[in-house]
Amino acid sequence: MSTAPPAPNPKNAPTAAKKPFVVEGLPEEEFWERYNQRLEFPLAAVATVLVHVIVGVVLVYGILQLMAGDNNPGPKVQLVAVGGLDDDGDGSAGSGGAPDPDLIRDVSPLTAAKSVLPTTAAIDQAKENVRTIVLEDPNGKIPIAAPNAAAYSQLNEDLRKKLLGVGGQKGEGNQPGKGSDGSVGAGPGGTGADSTQRRGLRWVLRFKVSNGRDYLAQLEAMDAELLFPMPTGKDSILIKKISNPGAQKVASDTDLRGLANKIQFSDSRRDAVQGVAGALGLDFTPKTFFAFFPKDIEEKLARLETGFRNRRTEDIEETIFRVTIRGGSYEFVVDEQVAKK
Repeated sequence: MSTAPPAPNPKNAPTAAKKPFVVEGLPEEEFWERYNQRLEFPLAAVATVLVHVIVGVVLVYGILQLMAGDNNPGPKVQLVAVGGLDDDGDGSAGSGGAPDPDLIRDVSPLTAAKSVLPTTAAIDQAKENVRTIVLEDPNGKIPIAAPNAAAYSQLNEDLRKKLLGVGGQKGEGNQPGKGSDGSVGAGPGGTGADSTQRRGLRWVLRFKVSNGRDYLAQLEAMDAELLFPMPTGKDSILIKKISNPGAQKVASDTDLRGLANKIQFSDSRRDAVQGVAGALGLDFTPKTFFAFFPKDIEEKLARLETGFRNRRTEDIEETIFRVTIRGGSYEFVVDEQVAKK
């Protein structure tokens, strides 16, 4: 008789096999570890920020340029004049700049004359040429400032004589002389050192100006009449009122005789003459110009001259006055005075 196998004891049954843990791949990496193995993330971040900054700067610069347009002026351009009309010791402009970059500065009278007559011998010859046509000086040679000699050298002899009042008979005292035909002469009264003629030859005026218009404004404040000899040498243009330059005329002999009785100032420096002529709109380029002032200005200058060193006018070779214009009024001071040797 067969017997059935004994039923298995649950306690002795083998434990059910546990399902093994299957690893399907590497564990998920953190974001920083994934993109930082070769510093990819920080480099990319920095590059992105830099690109945005550059683009922003370009956009801002472009917008500013468009907003500025033509209202953004370039560097200021100015004409520079060598030499000029003032000798106040400011010195020439250096690397540090100058407070008055437009200022036309003067040089000494002799140096100014050499801009027209390049040698001392030529200046001395010009002085002699003037002395030969004016009245004899009882006290010796007539004092003539170098700039005045240079200015008169630009004129023909006929115009020189007219401006110096030569042609009538010698005046007596302060009275005009008689002409050779019996008419009233044009020469300034008297022939001594105190005559208008002699003062005009030895006096020099210095102006501190920036350009031709400024020069004209200062001359206008002194109520000056201007005379511009034409290059032909025959005629001269007279402007009696600087405020009305359009009313210019060709000076007649009567005009010239009247001007000869006024104190004269001349300027032959090229930059100064061209600046004044350009400001007036003249249609020619003169070599020199003359300014004629009222009698009260001559009297003021005469008092300053004799009071400067208490010299007699007969002992003075040259007097240089500085002119200062403020608020439309003028002031004079004696800058230099040279005594006769």
